[in-house]
Amino acid sequence: MILREGIWHLRMRVPKKFALIESRSEIHRSLNTGDLDDAEARKSIVKQKILAELNAGLSSHSPHANNHYEAIAELTATRSFAYRTAQELAEGDSATIMDRVLSLLENKDAPTSTAATALLGGIERPTLTITEVAVSMPNWFSENIKGKAARAQKTWCAQWTRPASKVVELLGRDPVFTEIERQDAVALRDALKDRILEDDLLGKSAKKELRLLNTLWEKFHEHAGIDEREMPRSPFYNLGKGFAKMDEEEGRKPEVPVDIIRDLIVPTGALDFMNDELRDIILILVETGARQSEITDLPPRSIYLNDTIPHISIEKETGEWAREIKNKPSKRKIPLVGAALAAFQRHPEGFPRYRFKGTFSAAANKALHVHKILPENITIGGLRHSLETRLINAGFPNDERAALMGHSVKKARGREVYGDGMSLEERLSAHNKIMFKSPTA
Repeated sequence: MILREGIWHLRMRVPKKFALIESRSEIHRSLNTGDLDDAEARKSIVKQKILAELNAGLSSHSPHANNHYEAIAELTATRSFAYRTAQELAEGDSATIMDRVLSLLENKDAPTSTAATALLGGIERPTLTITEVAVSMPNWFSENIKGKAARAQKTWCAQWTRPASKVVELLGRDPVFTEIERQDAVALRDALKDRILEDDLLGKSAKKELRLLNTLWEKFHEHAGIDEREMPRSPFYNLGKGFAKMDEEEGRKPEVPVDIIRDLIVPTGALDFMNDELRDIILILVETGARQSEITDLPPRSIYLNDTIPHISIEKETGEWAREIKNKPSKRKIPLVGAALAAFQRHPEGFPRYRFKGTFSAAANKALHVHKILPENITIGGLRHSLETRLINAGFPNDERAALMGHSVKKARGREVYGDGMSLEERLSAHNKIMFKSPTA
């Protein structure tokens, strides 16, 4: 610091990295006080403001718009304001703009200065995808991981990247975060619900993922400097309601009513508003009771249309079509009858549009809900449970139902299982007995 005419000034050497935008080797800035103790207290704040200005100026030369925005937002914060775009300021009250102009005048900032750009909203907010937002969290909120062990830091970061990756996987794209609509979030919720129904995910875990996405929305806008009172409503708000109850046995079976399947799904042309792969996967699920991924990810070599009994084989795959199955009882052969047989005859190579993509559930639920085929509280995953109910109504005992559904017969019987289990012929007889007789598309 130096004393000039009774007023203390900060004398700061300019770091070399700012040479591109600042030709001076030193910057002097008034601390607006003649008291040494006051000057010492103000020195670090003024230095922070200068560095923020330099960073913002340097970032304007960066090819990455997000870097420039981050620096401008930081500069705005050092002046005790939240960043607002010019449009946002224009839509607000004039007093807000006047406060910012007065701050610029008090600091003797030129109209073309970086500070003026920051306080008067001279750049647009960057459009970040949900993945970009998630991976930026440790930079935006570094105080939350400072001092944590490496493993704890990894866990903290994963709580954002993990649910974000689910959005990308289930929607089939990496959406601009602020452009995610409520219907997209609802499609995600329904896809998670289907995973719960298929025992691939716990209800409490799905609820946590939706809660974290809601928090990510809040954190993003907090970082952007948007007042919580002005924050747009999160598309993920309150979507995990009731998920924890689905972990209870009685809450796990919201099946598709038989009359809906019979009258609105299997009749000829009923699902013609869908693409042909989406429609035919649904028809196959109706008559096989298979898990969704067992059909969407099925390789061509596991489809046997020319055998005496047309069927598909659910098993662990390696090589080009590598995939796991849920457990040992899931390995089984499923005979093809009625709508399922007709659908596979239209698609003898399977379903490349959805194979290994993970997007079927969200697409199917969205279409069925929009066209009022399924009530909002029922998802496509309920077809599997509907088939089991049809088996119960047809008089099949518990262990046979377990074998047909790919569940553990040992668990169903409560004792060891001996013998070869159900033959393909016996399975065919069972499926023929419960098959919908309506003509299909």
